[in-house]
Amino acid sequence: MFLKKYGFLTIVVLTYCCMVALAVFYRTDYFLIEQVEVKGLKTVSKKELLRRMGIRPGYSSMLFSSKDARREMLNNPWIKRVGIKRELPGKVTIEIEEERPFCLYLDQNSNLVYLSEEGKKLGAPNITYGLDFPVLISQGIEGRELLRNAIQILKLSLESSVLSWNEISEINLDSIYGLSVFTRDRRRIDFGFNNIAVKWNRVEKIISHSRSINLTEKYININSESTGVVSFKF
Repeated sequence: MFLKKYGFLTIVVLTYCCMVALAVFYRTDYFLIEQVEVKGLKTVSKKELLRRMGIRPGYSSMLFSSKDARREMLNNPWIKRVGIKRELPGKVTIEIEEERPFCLYLDQNSNLVYLSEEGKKLGAPNITYGLDFPVLISQGIEGRELLRNAIQILKLSLESSVLSWNEISEINLDSIYGLSVFTRDRRRIDFGFNNIAVKWNRVEKIISHSRSINLTEKYININSESTGVVSFKF
C-alpha cells in the first residue's frame, strides 16, 4: 500500500536528487578544463583546432567527447593523426601529426596546392613550407591515374642516385601524351602512361650509361617499354 501511495513521489524525488548530484558533479572544479596543451602543430592554428573540437578552458571534461573531437579535427586536410589524452584534474593534451607537403599541384583551373605523398590535396602554399617543391602541372582533363603515376615518379626519385627528387622541376600531366618530366637543368623525359616502375628502371640505366661515357642526355623518350629515344647535350 505504501509503495502504491508513495512510489511515484519517491521516483520523482530520486530523479530530482540524481539530476542535482549530476549537475554538481559536472560543475566541480575537479572536472573543469583549466589547460589545453597542443603538440605537433605547424600549419594549423591552435585557435582553429580548439574551435573544431568545441573545447575551451572552463568547459567540463565530462561533457567532452574525444571521438567527436577527433572526427572534427580530421576534417582538416592538414591533420593526419590525432591523439587525445585527458589528465585529471583539469588538463587535456592533444598530440597532432600533420601531413607534410610532398609536391605542388597546378590543376587545370590554375589552382596551386600542396599534395601529400599519398596525393591528398592539403591547401594553398604558405610561408611555412614555401615553393621549393617539384610541381605537377595538369595540361588537360584531370585524371587520377595520371596523378598517381606522377607521384610514383617522385617517390622513385627519392631512392635514385642518378635522378633525385631535388633535380625534378616539374612533371606535366597530359591526357593525350601522358607524363613528361622536366629537370632543373632543362632535361626532358617522356614516360607516357603505364608501367612507370619498369620505365623508371630503364631511364636510370640510360642516365648511368650516359654518365659512364661522359655524355649528358638532353631528351629521353621512354613511351615504349621495348625501345628508348635519347638525344644528348653537346
